[in-house]
Order: sequence, then structure tokens, then C-alpha cells
Amino acid sequence: MNQKIMDQVLASPRLPSLPTIALEVIDLVQQQDVDIRKIAETISHDPALTSKILKTVNSSFYGQTQEISTVTHALVILGLNSIKTLALGFSLVNNLPKGEDGDQGFDHMSFWKRSLYSAVAARCLSTQCGVVEQEEAFLGALLQDLGLLAMAETLDDSYLDIVDDAQNDHAKLIQLEREQLECDHAEVGAALAETWKLPALLVNPVRFHEDPSDAPEELQTLCRAVALGNKVADVFILEENSGQALENYLQLAESWFNLPNETAEPLLTTIHKNTVEMGRLFDLPTGPLGNSQEIIARAHEALLNVSMQQTQETVQLEQQNKQLHAKATTDPLTQIANRGHYDDYSAEQFELCRKEGKPLTILFLDTDHFKKFNDTYGHATGDRVLIAKAKVLKETVGDQGFVARYGGEEFSIVLPGMNRVDAARMGETVRLAIEAMPVESDDGETLNVTASIGVATDDGTFFKDVEQLIKAADQGVYAAKRSGRNCVRVFTPRPKPAAA
Repeated sequence: MNQKIMDQVLASPRLPSLPTIALEVIDLVQQQDVDIRKIAETISHDPALTSKILKTVNSSFYGQTQEISTVTHALVILGLNSIKTLALGFSLVNNLPKGEDGDQGFDHMSFWKRSLYSAVAARCLSTQCGVVEQEEAFLGALLQDLGLLAMAETLDDSYLDIVDDAQNDHAKLIQLEREQLECDHAEVGAALAETWKLPALLVNPVRFHEDPSDAPEELQTLCRAVALGNKVADVFILEENSGQALENYLQLAESWFNLPNETAEPLLTTIHKNTVEMGRLFDLPTGPLGNSQEIIARAHEALLNVSMQQTQETVQLEQQNKQLHAKATTDPLTQIANRGHYDDYSAEQFELCRKEGKPLTILFLDTDHFKKFNDTYGHATGDRVLIAKAKVLKETVGDQGFVARYGGEEFSIVLPGMNRVDAARMGETVRLAIEAMPVESDDGETLNVTASIGVATDDGTFFKDVEQLIKAADQGVYAAKRSGRNCVRVFTPRPKPAAA
């Protein structure tokens, strides 16, 4: 925390002092066994405050079926908490800066619009979700940006530049404040509330309205209600980002309060209606609040656009990931699996077949006299031989096995679940397919391509690991070469000699 800035704000003569009536109410409600009649008498000493409280408790916001004509009556019907909150709210807000016509500095209208939307939303959400501290949620949300107002009033224009850069994004505002000032308006607001001796139930929502997860555990629900009210305000205020704001609100409503979309969304209409009513009662400079249905419809349209964009980005990302995976696992010349992919797959299948009690066969293939193709016809022709061979292997094996280029002119095929006899037949089928495949030199000469093939099968009794199995298949290749090439040889494990 930047204590210098904190001291500068708190000591500024430009900050309003707490009204006498607010001080008296704060003092009374913190007394044990306070006499309700004493509180009613104290509030009634201020006729303007009394009038506002009675208008509010008789408004649709509180939904009373009978008219309440005195503060004492209001205290009995609504309780100390509600009337205390209204008294504090009216007296505090009435003493805070509202801006003047033609004022080109801080945007007071936007400030109070956000504050009022947040307050009404916090209370409506608290009521819906069964949060006990409904009145504290209202006043805590109304005062949540108290520090922002105080800093705008007491610091130089550089702070207004920070506010402008944030563009009504309060998460961004907090970040910019911390980066450039080493403190933020939430800290300043909480400190100011403490100097006014406001109770902790009001101080903490101010301090943690952007980071409710950092609040003391016993106050997290209250602070989340205030923070969620702030997200509702975004829906009605952020025209360009209203879709994202709606998504944020719906996600947090479900995450924090298990409030499904079909319940959370209709609350927006109620919140807007009550905000219009409370704006009139508090006489705040919010400017026109618009039509709730039009605002919500606009947010829905923006959310649809955001969803479509996110879907497109997801598809593009998936395609990029597939391309990167293919590039990492595919041999660039033959477009079949490369050595790295082969090593991973063969090791995985060895363990899996052992676990499931299935055989695993590996075929190893070496192109006969491949050096001749390169030396006689050139490397381009040699590449054509390898490409054609890979294509034939893929077509012949199909979905029965996994084909890979092992290195150079060597290829290998992994056949999960195939026994030695069937694998030998597969080797012969592959050999004949290679022998029959058409490959021409640059001069149009038909080339005779053959392969020596080794076969090795693991039945769970001989090989310790996949490397031994691959080596056995390779030994089959050498046996095929010694037998004159263009043939298949099967590695047959020799049984261990019996113990003497």
C-alpha cells in the first residue's frame, strides 16, 4: 500500500465530513440493547431524512402491503437493520459529491449510475439467494467505489487519466491503480469508511468488492453479493462489452450462489425496475437508465456474437493443435507416423496387450537394395520409392495396424492383438503388395521394388520389453536378407533349456 497517497486522500479538506445524523445513527446502533424509540427520535430530528425513509419503505422496492407513516412504525415492520441502512445511506450519499453541470473532470453521472445499479442488484440477489445481510449488501454496494470518488476529488489529473484508461472496466482500473499508484480505490474506500467508524459489515464489502475471495470467510457471501451486483451494473453500463458482462454475471451467479441462468436472468428486469425507483428516491444524477428489455436484448445479441467468436477461436485453436500434433508425429516425406510417434505407440501397446492378455506383433521392413535406387536413378526417385511404399503399407494394413517410418528405408508395422500365424500371412500380403507396386524413374523406367520382412510376436512369455520385441523383428529382417531377400522370416523364440 502507498501510505503517502492514502494519507493525502484521507487528510484532504476536499473530502466531505460525515453528517451529524449519520454519526448519531452509527453510535446508537453499535450500542447494546439500544432503544428503538431513541433511534426513531434521532432520525425524526431530520425531517428531510425522515421523508426519504418513509417514501422508500412505502415504495415498490420494499413491497409493503400496508402504509408506514412513522419511523417507529418502519422500525417495527422492517426492523432496525433496514432503517439503519436507509438512514446511513441517505445521509452519506446526500453529503458526497454529485458533480456540477458542465463539469469536464470526473464523470459523476457514470459513477452514481454504477453505484445505484450495484446496490439494487446486490440487495435483490441477496434476497433471492437467502443472504442474511441484505441491507448491508445494498449499502456496501452503494459505497463500494467510495475510494474512487475520494481519489478523483483529491488527487491530481493523472488519476483521472487512469480512470479514463480503464474505460469503465473496474477490474482493469484496480490493476492500473496498483501498477501506477501502489494502492487501489478499494483500499482507500475501506480506509475512509473506517475513519467514519462504519461497521465491519459495511467496510469489508468496500474493501473486497473486486476480490471477494480474499474477504474473511464469514463475510465472503456478503462480499460476493456486492461483487455480483457490480457485475450486474456492467450489463447495464458497458454497451460495447455488454455480452461479456452478461456472461460474467451468469457464470458467477451460478458459481457463487448456485443460481441457474433461468433464475438469474429474469432478475435483471426486476433490478432495472427497482434501480429506476431508487434513483428517484435517492435523487442521484444517474442520467436516463433506458429500457431494460432493450438493454438485455442488446446484451444477448452481444453475448451471441461473443459465443460465436469464441467458437470460431476454439475451432481455429483445435485445428492449430491438430496441425502441430500432426507435424510433431508425422514423417514429412511419407506422411505416415514418424519414429517418435512409433516409439510411443509401440511401448503403449506392449503394456496394454500384456495387461489384456493379447498378443502383439511387430513387422520390420527393409527395402531391398535401396542404395541402388539413389545411386542409379537419383534421390528424387529414391524418395518416390519410399512414398509409394508407405502408401501401399497403409492401404494393405488398413485399420488392423499402425504403420510408421522407422528411419531411412526402414518401415515398421505394429499389429495389436494379432498372433504369429496371422502376422506371417500379413507379412506375405505386404511383401506381394510392395513387389507389385508401380514406381517409375525420371526416365519412365518401371522399377522393381521388393522388401525383406521380419516378424516377431509377443505372447507374454518371452520378451521383457518392447525394445526386445523390435530387435527380434529386426533379426527377422536379417534372416530374410540371408535367405535371398524379398521374403518373410518369422522370429521364433528358443525355449529356455530345462534346469539340470
